[in-house]
Amino acid sequence: MKNLPLLFLLFLSVGAFLNNEIHSQDLVRDIPFDILKNQLYGGANLPAEEPFRVSGELPQEIKRVELIVYEKSEKKDPLLSRVFVRPFNMMAERFEIQIDPLHDNKQYVFRFLYFKDATPEQLRALQLSLDANLEAVIRANYIFRKNRIIGQQSAKSLQKTLEEVVHQGLSDFRHAGGRSFTGFSSILTAKMRQIERESLSNARFNIISKSKNESQRVGYAERLISELIQLAQSEATQYLSDNMLIIAEERTIITRTEKLPGVLPINIGYGFVYWEGDFSNLVYNTAPYAGISIPLANRTFARYLGDASLSVGVMLRDLEFSGTKYSGPVVNLPIYAALGYKIFRVARFNLGATLLSSDANGNGSTQLNAAVFTGISLELNVWAGFDKKRRR
Repeated sequence: MKNLPLLFLLFLSVGAFLNNEIHSQDLVRDIPFDILKNQLYGGANLPAEEPFRVSGELPQEIKRVELIVYEKSEKKDPLLSRVFVRPFNMMAERFEIQIDPLHDNKQYVFRFLYFKDATPEQLRALQLSLDANLEAVIRANYIFRKNRIIGQQSAKSLQKTLEEVVHQGLSDFRHAGGRSFTGFSSILTAKMRQIERESLSNARFNIISKSKNESQRVGYAERLISELIQLAQSEATQYLSDNMLIIAEERTIITRTEKLPGVLPINIGYGFVYWEGDFSNLVYNTAPYAGISIPLANRTFARYLGDASLSVGVMLRDLEFSGTKYSGPVVNLPIYAALGYKIFRVARFNLGATLLSSDANGNGSTQLNAAVFTGISLELNVWAGFDKKRRR
């Protein structure tokens, strides 16, 4: 029994070494996408709680592939978005996109977007559409009231609306250099505020319905609005380029992840129980213990909290302090409860309390006591379903 702690530490070291060897051999699974059959992974359920790689054929004219993943439906915000760009116009025949781990037994929507070079005609149509929509929004926003130009939206709200117009217009296009439209400048906001500060006439009318010759003030107001329109159109045009991409194909697949078997972490370790005293007169005992751990989270998605657990179990023999023998209630062995934290993947450090019982008075009545408990254990995962492999 004196060599038991040493043997346990040796066993723990061997377990950690073997576990690291197993994990070092883990490979990222390749999940093929068949665009002709519109099928992912041959129709089988996707891997769960492990990263995987989606790959598929890359037609010669395709320069960019986007993969957007939703949980349950496209009505929700995307769970993740990944992009593959053909490198340096090389003749690559396939694309590969890395996907983060997904939860088990859940439905996911995979949306594939394929982009090719936009033609000059398509770019010209995009330019005209953006110009027309920006002008319509700006003109519809302003009216004359008394001697001022009144905006139906604040300058900040109007700028946000204009940015939404641009984003909507560009929804089928991507910049070949990976640049995205980041919004209008503060110069545009200053121009809007300048318009609202201008003093005009007492008449109330909509700018759209007035001709340029109606009055000198109306002409001045029209000039201010036109300057704002030209500024917005100019800033939007700065984003456009001759090598923009346009969506060529879109595919959507609804699939599920595999259902993983349940897991029960079993702990076998060696513990220290403090009874009383200080460092010069310490009363304690040690014993092997066994129990289970209940993780506070899934380690795949919450690493640090997933390594923490609530652990419960029993000491595998009675303890003795100051000549008194202590067992435990219910199972006649000391019971422990502790907070645990996983280290080196296979070991768990526990800190908590031990519940002890004894017949200290010698009259047959049971007396319960609690003592500080700490220990380190080897953690073994026991699967609820042995026909499936669970990867961590």
